Amino acid sequence: MKKISKNVLLVSSVGLAGSAFAVTNTHPVFAASNASKKTTVANDQAKVKSAQKSVDQTQSKLTQVQNDLNTANKDLAQKETELANAKSTAEAANSKVAAPNKSNDEAQSALKQAQAATDSANSDYQNAVKDSTDKQKDLTDSQNKVTNLEKQLTDGEKNNNDIKQKVTEKNNKISDNQKTLSGLQQEKSESDAKLASAQSDLAEMKQKADSASQALQAAKKDLSSATSTNESLTLPQSYIDYVTGKSTDWDTAKKDLQDVVNNHTYPFTDGDENDTVYNDPAALSESDQKRLDFYVKSLIDSVKSQVGSTSKLTITDGSLEFAKRYTQEYQNSNYVFRKYNAIKSASSIMGLDEYAVTGYDIAANRQVTSRSISIINGYIYNSYEFGTTKMSEIAKAAFDLVTQELANPADYNNIIKKNGYFSVAVTTQDDKFYVCLLTINPANVPSHFNTNEVVKPSQDELATAVQKSQADSDQANKDIESAQSTFDQAQAENQKLGQEISDLQKKISDGQSSVSSLQKQLTDTAKLQSQIKETKDSLLAKQAALQAANEKVQTTQSKLNDCKTALAAAQKEAANTQSNLDKVKADASSAQQKLQTAQKAYDEAKKNQEKLTASVASLTKKLAYEKKQLAHAKAVLALAQSKNATTKKKSTKKSTKKATTKKATKKATKKKVAKKVKKAKKVVVASSKFTSLKGSKKAFVGKWKKAKSVSGYQVRYSTASSMKKAKTKSTKATKLKVSGLKSKKKYYVQLRSYRKLSGKTYYSAWTKAKTVKTR
Repeated sequence: MKKISKNVLLVSSVGLAGSAFAVTNTHPVFAASNASKKTTVANDQAKVKSAQKSVDQTQSKLTQVQNDLNTANKDLAQKETELANAKSTAEAANSKVAAPNKSNDEAQSALKQAQAATDSANSDYQNAVKDSTDKQKDLTDSQNKVTNLEKQLTDGEKNNNDIKQKVTEKNNKISDNQKTLSGLQQEKSESDAKLASAQSDLAEMKQKADSASQALQAAKKDLSSATSTNESLTLPQSYIDYVTGKSTDWDTAKKDLQDVVNNHTYPFTDGDENDTVYNDPAALSESDQKRLDFYVKSLIDSVKSQVGSTSKLTITDGSLEFAKRYTQEYQNSNYVFRKYNAIKSASSIMGLDEYAVTGYDIAANRQVTSRSISIINGYIYNSYEFGTTKMSEIAKAAFDLVTQELANPADYNNIIKKNGYFSVAVTTQDDKFYVCLLTINPANVPSHFNTNEVVKPSQDELATAVQKSQADSDQANKDIESAQSTFDQAQAENQKLGQEISDLQKKISDGQSSVSSLQKQLTDTAKLQSQIKETKDSLLAKQAALQAANEKVQTTQSKLNDCKTALAAAQKEAANTQSNLDKVKADASSAQQKLQTAQKAYDEAKKNQEKLTASVASLTKKLAYEKKQLAHAKAVLALAQSKNATTKKKSTKKSTKKATTKKATKKATKKKVAKKVKKAKKVVVASSKFTSLKGSKKAFVGKWKKAKSVSGYQVRYSTASSMKKAKTKSTKATKLKVSGLKSKKKYYVQLRSYRKLSGKTYYSAWTKAKTVKTR
């Protein structure tokens, strides 16, 4: 840097360059500061000296490091050459492996073929030996078999003569027993007929006795029902007056009716002999069905007579048949409205108009012994097991139905004024049984409907029926005793004959079994003779087969010996080729180890070179900064020296002129200093490094950190670690995918940053090469 003239005054921060008055030594400002200016110049000179020393020290250190870098570059070049030579040697050694390897493969293949041929020949030989042994054994077995069969034939002929004599004796005895059995079977047939006739007579007598007993019980029930005095209902006068229109006090009438109902005595007493018990209330006997019909009709008729009603309910064969049909249809229905569906179905079956039939029912509880609930397809099903239901319970339910209708001012006419053919039906559903009063309008019945009235017999008629039924039952029991005696006698005789026949049949069966057993013991001499002939015939063929098998053993043994000789030769050749292959592989392995050593030496040299390169860059940056500081210190010193020299001038005019000259000189000097400072400054570009480097199909992807104040990045890659013939790609992003590469190939990759400044491009150093393998 050129020294600035002491006669030039640089413009300082106090702003004196713009002053309009002359600068002289006598000016008050300079007069006051002359004493301190000398001290300022001395300090600035010390700063310049210190800055110059730093520049010199850094320059010296930079020179030393640059010399080391030059040495490192030469060493790196040498190591790169050695690495290339090692690679060439390794490739040459590897190429020499191919031919011996091929020869070894061919020898091994020939060895396998020879071994396979030997194994096959050995297998054939072993099979031939086994076949010969088997045929020899088969021949010996056949010879022994002939000897055994001939002995069995001799022994069998003697044994057969003894057995035939025993069979003849037993057959004669069996024949005698069969004749005796035939006579007993004839007697048994006659006895069976007598027993069947006696059994039929006894069954017929028992059936007549059961019928007579049932008739007697029915007659007794009918007589008991006829003598009952509780089949009517006495209405209170208040109720009669209300129904006949003589009173309007329904509350009193209803209350009095309820009192009568509560004090009523039922004709079916719980626990008496006529109180029939049913498992199914819907299955009433015909007798109890009529008793229930007559009971309910008597109740209704007594009510009608007290209120002066002229309407009439008649029990007919047709109405009883309708009740039976109604019960069947009700029990078979699964509709929600079972009663109406049962009336409709029964009417259709009997040819009635369903609207001509009226039904009123009441429900009563059955005795439930157990209950279970199941859910099927979302529906809940109840299953019950029931106890028994008594006839007295059914009669009470019927009574409750009649009084229920009477106790309702809107329904009592259903009892009082109802006219038609009448019957009562009993049905069941779940845990209830229902009693239903059915009335058919006479005006709407078809001609085929049976209107024959069923009349309740008189007490005398019923008593006479009971006496007759009792006499019939007594006679039937006497007839049973006689028939039973006849049957027991016939049965004893029949059983005796049966036992005798059974014993004789067992003797015959035992004799036949003995004969069969003896016949099984007979020796089949014809079969033995046939077997002897067949076995002797087969001996010649087996002897010929044995001879052929022995010849095959000799042939296969000769072939096996030849194959073993060929196998030994192949084994020797394979050993030679394997030895040669092992040698060239050892050479290749040695060359590979040398290559690895050269690669390691190259990597270390490369690392040292990069470290020194970084040191040169750092020292260069530091030197530039210290030179800038030195230039600044010199400029400050020059300014201080200039100010000090100016104060010694006395001429105002000359000073003013010099001040003008100083201003121009100062400007020119600043430009020169700035130019030198700019020239001395070196642009340092921030570097980055890979954070990720991954291979993909015929490509790789690199990622790196963002560097400060850079314009972009460059990535270069090569298949050689020396980066020979490397290709470079530029990007402004922090990620780059390089495509179009070779598959399954190893690549060396480096990264550097660059910065564009004043039309020029500055670069950072290349990073240490990283490797990546494509897929």
